[in-house]
Order: sequence, then C-alpha cells, then structure tokens
Amino acid sequence: MFWKAFAFSIVVAVSALAQDAKHPFTFEDMMKLKRVGAPQPSPDGKWVVFDCEDVDLEANTKISHLWIVPASGGESKRLSETPNHEERPRFSPDGKRLIWTSKATDPTQIWMCDFNSGSGVLIGKPHQVTSISTGADGAIWSPDGKNIVFVSSVYPDCKDDGCNKQRDEELKQSKVKAKIFTRLFYRHWNAFTEFKRSHLFVVPAGSVVAAVVSTAEPNKQALETSASTTPRDLTPGDHDVPPFHLGGQDMYAISPDGQELAYTSNIDEVEATSTNNEIFTVPIVAAAVSGGSPPPPKKISTSPGADSTPLYSPDGKYLAWKSQARDGFEADKWNLIVRERETGRMITATEKFDYSAGNFLWDKAGLLFFTFERHGEEPIGMASVFVAGSGVL
Repeated sequence: MFWKAFAFSIVVAVSALAQDAKHPFTFEDMMKLKRVGAPQPSPDGKWVVFDCEDVDLEANTKISHLWIVPASGGESKRLSETPNHEERPRFSPDGKRLIWTSKATDPTQIWMCDFNSGSGVLIGKPHQVTSISTGADGAIWSPDGKNIVFVSSVYPDCKDDGCNKQRDEELKQSKVKAKIFTRLFYRHWNAFTEFKRSHLFVVPAGSVVAAVVSTAEPNKQALETSASTTPRDLTPGDHDVPPFHLGGQDMYAISPDGQELAYTSNIDEVEATSTNNEIFTVPIVAAAVSGGSPPPPKKISTSPGADSTPLYSPDGKYLAWKSQARDGFEADKWNLIVRERETGRMITATEKFDYSAGNFLWDKAGLLFFTFERHGEEPIGMASVFVAGSGVL
C-alpha cells in the first residue's frame, strides 16, 4: 500500500506541475521558436544543410546561422560557429564545397568553404568569393562547378563597380535626402528602389583566391580583389533581373553544360501596370572566360501573362517554367511550360490539370514534380512531357 500511495503522490505532483506549466501561447513564445529555411541536400544524399534564424526580442534583432543534420535523421548542429548572419547555403555539384550569403562584411557577400561529406564538417577557414561594393546574394553554382552566378543591385548606367561605389558614396554624403522619381516602380511596400536595378553577375569559382584581410571592425573581413575575381554583369540594362518577387523558387537557372543562363525579367515600359514577366536566355561562358560583354539576351517565352522560374532538365534538352495566360491578372492559373531547346517547340505540361503549379523540379528520368494547393493541403503532382517510347515532346 505504501508504494501504491507513493506512486500516486508522484503522479499527482507531476500532474500539478504540468498544469502550472501550461499557459496561453504568446508572442514571446512564438519568437523563441527557431525559423528553419533553405534546406539543401548534399549531392551524395547524406546531409541536409539549412539556415536557422533566432530572434532576440530584448535586442530587437534577428540573426541566421547555418546548421547541418544527417539526411537519415539525427541531431542537428551548427555548421560554422561564427557571430555573423549567414543564410542560403548551396553545395557545389561535386559536394566538396559550400557557398552561402554572409554579413561578415557590409554589404553582404558570398563566402565559400570546403566540405567533408564523410564527417559533415567544413574544412579549413571560409573565404570570401565576392567583393562587389553593391553586395551579393542569391548565389547558384553552374552544374559544371566552374562558375557562380549571383544577384546584385546596381546603377544601370554604371559600367563597372567603381562607378557604383562612387555613386553610393555621393548619395551617402549628400545633405539632400529628398528622393525624386520620374517613373514607376519607385517603391515596393516599405523599400525604395534607390534608382538601382537587380542584375545577375558571374564569377569563376575555380579562380577564387583566399586573399582575406582584416578590417577595423571586429569579426569583419574583406577580400583583396584581382582581375580573376572581378564579377561580370550578365544582364546589363535598365531592367530588374530578377524582378521583385516574394521568395520561393529561384527566377534564374544555369544549363547543365554551364554554357547558358535562363532568367526572368519584365521589359514592359511601365512595369507597375504589367504582369508580363518573360523568360530570357543568354550565354555566360564568353563573359566568364574572356571578360567580354555578354551577347544580347534571347526572349523565348510567348505568353502575354507572367512567365517565371526557368529550370533546365538534367539532360539539358528541355527548359521548363511557370506561365500565366492572361496579362494583368495576378490570380491566373500557373501552368508548366516545357520548351525543347533544339527545336523551340513548346507544350503546356499541365494544360488539363485543374490547379496552379507551385514550385517544381525535374528528376533524372525527365519527369516534372510540382506542388499545388488543394482544399487547404499542398500535395505533389507529376507531369510527363514525353510521348511514350519516343523521348520527344
């Protein structure tokens, strides 16, 4: 009887403590939750690297760090113990290197480090890949591992980084803080355009040298630039590449052979009244290797509505993207368009599907897998662009 009474008293005590611990879920509780994003599986399928954001309510700050977890399950851990804000990790095609966006410098730049897939750790010290005055983000690897493409917002009439740096300094030092705009867009929600355009740049990945030097600020470093590390603008001109978007799948991609870049841009005269984003392609090798100006882009989409998020098939024969049929109607259905690169023939892979396609990817067999919303759920759909036995559109 004693043990039964003792056990009962323990149960009652634990239950009372549990009741005391219960409380309504508050804003402070929500801010304590870690925010996980940008999961990236390693090419060998052993690891998943992701960024994880912590909120400090007292300091009114948010900071993101890189974490890693075995793909088979297990305990996650910090990948790099630095005080810097780090996000958007991307593995090299061979899985031996990792790049990410870091605020170790101001503005943000792309950093890189070797990666050991056997132990899931970084090898050596990370080094800075870009040192462009306008900052770098959104980096992707070319599938051959030779180049890195990234986004930076620049003055469209500037021909080099020196011009951009000078213009920023003049604006910063000017006592006149009024802004004069002569066209739309001039602001997205709470952010002014600052007269800049987002452009895509390319830098050779193999020529990056770890010439990192200290700066006056603690935990801040900079890269000594050279001709081999100078980024080349692949999308010059007075248009945003990519245009404003609310996150999700990248709006640009590199062909499997590393020779071509496909991207999204809106070239209509008044962008503020247009949803007509288009898909363009441009060769990237000439600019990356010889340092010359990129050839003119080629528009390949034909819809009067929005076209976005191009993605090459693994064999390089096809290019797929999301497309809306009607201009000026943001809620139109998103279809998946597939273009045969050699012939230019196009089909609508989801024409008879009732729902809008969301994020999508190719598998090695040439099938398209995509998400879609239905009755409050987000299932995964599949589309085939091949005629059985023929291997063509």
